[in-house]
Amino acid sequence: MKILLLQHHLSSGPAYLFEPGASHNASFDARMPHLKADHVLPADDGGFDAYMLLGGIMNAGDVTEFPWLDQAAELVRLFTAAEKPVIGICLGSQIIARAFGAKTYDLPASELGYIPATITAAGRDDVLLGHEFIEPLYLAEFHSQTFDIPNEGTRLMEGQPSCPNQAFRIGTATYAFQPHFEVTPASMTQWVEGSDKLVAQHAPDLPTQLPRLLNLYHYGAHDFCWKVGTAWYELIAERMKRS
Repeated sequence: MKILLLQHHLSSGPAYLFEPGASHNASFDARMPHLKADHVLPADDGGFDAYMLLGGIMNAGDVTEFPWLDQAAELVRLFTAAEKPVIGICLGSQIIARAFGAKTYDLPASELGYIPATITAAGRDDVLLGHEFIEPLYLAEFHSQTFDIPNEGTRLMEGQPSCPNQAFRIGTATYAFQPHFEVTPASMTQWVEGSDKLVAQHAPDLPTQLPRLLNLYHYGAHDFCWKVGTAWYELIAERMKRS
């Protein structure tokens, strides 16, 4: 099982999403075009079984500054057309939205910390989200932009009124998640400490509240990641059998 990985920070890889992939011997071909000039994205989906897009500091529409974003979106369309599973988190979800013609835009205020979300009726019938979860879910968020759901998309999770679109699916195997359900406590702490201006503006109490929030919500978020991640890798394995 070979997965194309679009990664934007050396210290922010798949994190907890590594765990459920171990039983499938999943391997990752990490491409970091933002960090390394020789990390060119492939021309197509050939040789890969799935595509994972992680979060980053840029916006999905910053194609002039980061022209590889256009190829990242084209790959979403190619993997989707081939019915190969795709999963995007935060920036990754916004790239998926733009790949299918939806808008991405600034939020009135950044979502930082552990933000409540619920699973929609369609989500409860979905192969990734149709598990038992305690709701509302409290999952890590660290973003200043959001997305509209593409016309052909199905909303799977809802958030706060200021940012209602938290997850959607295109077709049967392309998934976009705004929350960082993969994040570890160490990474979340690093993000908060390294984003002092953003945090001071939008969530000034977060640095002092974070230890309590991690204690309250980290284990539930990890459970969510394990169940969703396990289902995603099983979906890849099922699609591989078809081919």
